[in-house]
Amino acid sequence: MLQLDRVRRSQSRFTIPVSGVLLLTLCSICTTAAQAQAAGVVADMVKNEVAARSRHPHFSYLSEERSTRTGGHLWKENVIETDDGQLRHLISVDGSSLSVAAAEAEERRLSSLIDHIGQLRKVNKNRTDDESRAIQLLKLLPEAFLLSPAGESQGCLRFAFQPNPAFVPSTNEERIVSAMQGTISIKEPVNRLCSIEARITHPVPLGLGVLARVDKGGYVSIVCEPVNANDWQITHISLHLGGRILMMKGLSRKMEAQSSNFHLVPQHQSLAQAAELIRP
Repeated sequence: MLQLDRVRRSQSRFTIPVSGVLLLTLCSICTTAAQAQAAGVVADMVKNEVAARSRHPHFSYLSEERSTRTGGHLWKENVIETDDGQLRHLISVDGSSLSVAAAEAEERRLSSLIDHIGQLRKVNKNRTDDESRAIQLLKLLPEAFLLSPAGESQGCLRFAFQPNPAFVPSTNEERIVSAMQGTISIKEPVNRLCSIEARITHPVPLGLGVLARVDKGGYVSIVCEPVNANDWQITHISLHLGGRILMMKGLSRKMEAQSSNFHLVPQHQSLAQAAELIRP
């Protein structure tokens, strides 16, 4: 009887560790499966977003922006997209309509852009470059981050993401992105981006820290919404980055922008025709 008790005690000492190992193994398998499923959903969204941008129709909309570009003032602008880039017409500053003199100066600026397409393309170059970089970085999402389900938010599936230690960045933009963690929301079954919120978790030296540095704590928030049955647009951008980033083109350190009143406009129209649609 004494020997049987010893055997039972011996078995109990081994049962708990073995059960714990099995539990940890099952949790690891479930976590890996959930991460793989999340990565698949995000990859499908990325394909959809890239395809949508390749056939991007032209819109007019109302923009309200406070940023480095606006000198910290709140600019309200009528915006229209053309084959040569965006045309913007300033209609108010800090909630006040333009004075007669300011309105005349804005009209001269708009007329000059219409008459000098090269000047318009130069004005839009930073924005065009930023959009190209955004597409490339969007493609990196499934590779650069570890993703896991995080419930739902406003009818969109929500995923948490954190840097993938196996990812090796090769550009400055990738280095900044790989220092971020946050959440991304996706609308199913259309697989479109609802929102992304990300924060920089540690300082990012660029060019060995000599050319530039992005500080910890910077964040970006982007919200996308459907503007008709087929098209989604960015309706809100919040960007706050600190540090010494003077050598990086097209990167605003601070931006709060809201876009609304989207309307499809004719494709391939002339700049003069487009300008008529955004004049007050």
